[in-house]
Formats: sequence, C-alpha cells, structure tokens
Amino acid sequence: MNSRSKHFITVVACLVVILGLTLTVSGQVQAQGAKQKFVLVSHGGPGNAFWKTPIKGMEDAGKIFGVDVQWLGDPVDSIPDMPKYLEQAIAANPDGIGITAPNPDLIKDGLTRYAKTGKPIIVFNTDDKNANDPDKRLPYLFYIGTTGEFPGGQGNARAALAAAKAAGKKIARAVCPIQEVGHSALEARCAGYTEVMKQAGVEVDKLTTMNDINKNAGVLTDYFKAHPETNAINTLGPNPASAYYLWAKDAGKKAGDVFHTTHDTSPEIFANIQSGMTIQTVDQEPYYQGFGTVEWLWLNANYKLVPAAPSIPTGPTFITSKDIDKIIALNKAGYR
Repeated sequence: MNSRSKHFITVVACLVVILGLTLTVSGQVQAQGAKQKFVLVSHGGPGNAFWKTPIKGMEDAGKIFGVDVQWLGDPVDSIPDMPKYLEQAIAANPDGIGITAPNPDLIKDGLTRYAKTGKPIIVFNTDDKNANDPDKRLPYLFYIGTTGEFPGGQGNARAALAAAKAAGKKIARAVCPIQEVGHSALEARCAGYTEVMKQAGVEVDKLTTMNDINKNAGVLTDYFKAHPETNAINTLGPNPASAYYLWAKDAGKKAGDVFHTTHDTSPEIFANIQSGMTIQTVDQEPYYQGFGTVEWLWLNANYKLVPAAPSIPTGPTFITSKDIDKIIALNKAGYR
C-alpha cells in the first residue's frame, strides 16, 4: 500500500469518527442556541480556479460540523493585502482562524494579537518559512498542506525530461515563469525544477510574470521570440498555465512541441493533460486544505485536540494522463 493510500484511509477513518461526534455535538450546540464561527484568510480567492476547491472544502466542513465559515482574501491573488483581511477576521471575533503564510512577516502582528485570546490558529496551504525557528515562528498550532514544494518542482523536471526522451527529443532550454516574486512556495517550486534541469545540462530561465492571464501571455510571447530554442516550461499555478495555453494556441503549438508541466489544479489544466499538451501537474489536494482546517479548528476549539505531528501533509502528488479521467469527474463535482 503506498503512502497516498494510507493517508487517504487515515483521513476517511478520522472522518467516520468525527461525523459521529458531530451529530452529538451539533445537537448540543443547537440546544444551547450557540453557533461557532471560523474564518479562513488567504492570499487568493474564487477568481483563481485553484481556490474554488479549498473554498468548497471549507463550506462542506461548515455544514458537516454545524458552524459558520467565512473566506477572506483577494478575489484572485494578493499577498500584500493579507493584513487587511486578517484584521477583518479578527474584528469578527471568530472561534478560530485558518490562514495561509506566503509572507509570515506581514501577518505576524495580527496573529500575535489574536493568539492572546487563546483561540486556535492553523496555517494552511502555504507554511510559515520560520516554522522551525521558535523565536520567529508564527503563533499557530500546526500546518495543513503540501510539505514538498521543492520536490514537486523536481518531479516536474524529471517528468519533462522523461517525456522528451520517450519522444526521441532533447530539451534545449527551459523556462520557469514566477507570477509572485518572493512567494516562498512558488520560489521553491521553481528552484526544484531548476536543480534537476541543470543537473541534466539544461539551462533554465527564471521569468517574472503576473497572474493576469492576457498580460502573462504577452510576456511569454516576448520571451519565446527571444529564445525560440526553449522547448520546456514549468508554470506555477492555474492562471500561469492558462497564459501558457493562450500563448501556445496563438503560436500554433501542438502536443509534444513544448514539454509543459505545471502546479495545482483547474479544469483547463486537466483538459490539457487529457489532450497531451501538459505532461502532469503537481497536486496538493486543496479540498482537504479547506475542509481539514475547519475540521481541526472545530476539534481544537471544542476538545483541545491536535495532531501528533507539526503538519498534516496533503501533497505533493502528481496527476498524469493515467488517472485524468477520474480526476476530471471529481473536479466537476468540486472535489479536485
């Protein structure tokens, strides 16, 4: 049995127990006339296809546990705006807060103040880069999310090299566009990809882009004009992947012309894996990031429960053409 299967079975077993507890506790809460509230603060929102899945996970958990839930964050992506949304969350006086930490320094003051209430804080999706430094660490219980951004990038590079070899081609040059410079997780993805490519003798260009799909496609147009030999690209999220697909269509590229790998999930990414335009994407199971954050905030707020480890890993795993049909079905249902 592989580690992914063990993780899935463990999660299912926990949910069975928790559902039983929920039926009992929700009845008690309704009898008392009280309803708990948990707020999740993020650097992104439903305008980015990736965030729709953890938002659904949050909402489903809210229904199961009988609590109010709220998502606060920029409609697409904005790290600098996170302190503003955190202040809104604190002002709502929730029973617990879940938050992403792409830049811990921006949210440390707000979380430190909220932590003094004794209510739980969980970091999800993007961990605190200072997690192992007691003097700098954010005041949170633990982390839920992928624990391997660097390995995810490495895996994408290996898959691209293998695909090129299988096609009887060589990767001449590669590019890794980064849409949010300084975002710790994105930087790690690009670094992992670059390391493996360089070991294979392939030069990798790091290209600064943005989350705006049309502008990003324009940047790619200029880049590929300047570097026509480039035949591999690793995009770091759904919107950058969409920009690549837009460029590829305009440039008349077909499956196998450019060895494309990406990170995270969206219907468009899945469709392009199915068609062969994309080799694979790195999955971090975002549904459980939203669901699990509410689940564990509820468990801690009511029973002071915490996991034994400092994190609950949801990735990285890889989605390829082998399982894409099942994944597409689950995506339509909102779970992947």
